[in-house]
Amino acid sequence: MNLYKKIVIFNIIALFLSIIVGSWIFFQFYKFINTPSTSQNNGVYVEIDKGENLYSIIKKLKRANIISRSDWFYYYIKVKGAARNIKAGTHFFYTNYTPKDVLNELVSISVYSVKIVVAEGSSLNDIAKILKKSGYEYKKFLTLSRNREFVSKLVGFDAESLEGFLYPDTYYFEKHEKIERIIKVMFNRFMGIYKEIARKNIIEKDDYKKIIIASIIEKETSKKCDMPLIASVIYNRLKKGMPLQMDSTVIYGIESFDGNLKKEDLENRNNEYNTYVYKSLPKTPICNPSRDSLYAAYHPKTTNYLYFVSKNGKDTIFSKTLKEHNRWVRKYQIK
Repeated sequence: MNLYKKIVIFNIIALFLSIIVGSWIFFQFYKFINTPSTSQNNGVYVEIDKGENLYSIIKKLKRANIISRSDWFYYYIKVKGAARNIKAGTHFFYTNYTPKDVLNELVSISVYSVKIVVAEGSSLNDIAKILKKSGYEYKKFLTLSRNREFVSKLVGFDAESLEGFLYPDTYYFEKHEKIERIIKVMFNRFMGIYKEIARKNIIEKDDYKKIIIASIIEKETSKKCDMPLIASVIYNRLKKGMPLQMDSTVIYGIESFDGNLKKEDLENRNNEYNTYVYKSLPKTPICNPSRDSLYAAYHPKTTNYLYFVSKNGKDTIFSKTLKEHNRWVRKYQIK
């Protein structure tokens, strides 16, 4: 075989290999563009600063788990010639967006200008007041949040309301955002946290009980370290058939509570949330709990505690017996 034939054969083989490698790279790149970085459906806000460079933007997206590969997403933007079209401002993404969806959002006009801050432990009524201040249809929010048909379609079972299912966080919405979308964004945020903690993709009745417990924990303490201990008290009392005797549940059941919990409030049998007279859990959560409270409800400490009392509004004293508990009450609460 002469040199010319060898060169021809070599070039044919090289061309053939180049086609195979090129086809594989093209296929992988095409797959990347149309594949979400994760199957989780978590809503994420990303702020793009005016004049921010492309590398910084891509780094933010990768950190937020919105894209899986920084290098390929960079090349995708360059191939599309879209770098100059990325808009500054607040952008909203779901973590199951494909890179194609992500780029479409980046080049769209940013309209998420209304900031909504839902504090940990906020109730549906609290959220309605926040929405009212921002000009949203707060009455429709309350109506939908308590519409059993709407609620059941969202949560997957017959729940009385969305209390407990709207995650406390900072959100950005359009000025004329529909209430349905506001609710779904808050619910989807909750589901993202719930799936991580419960290791489930759906909410079952037993999980609903834990969400109720988490809401009580949220209202009883703000200290993360005390939350698993309060969870243990709740579970221990339920196991023994004891009433929970939680002031927070009683307060939730009082319309227009004035801040002064009276003896007659603790004896009121007309209040379905009165855990001084009813031994079971309240029928719904009493607020929208934080991640820490949800985690505590699923991971309570193993203790023999049955009582707790606030020492100074921050620290909590736990007791195993009523005698010991009453001693702490006399010391720290009775003046």
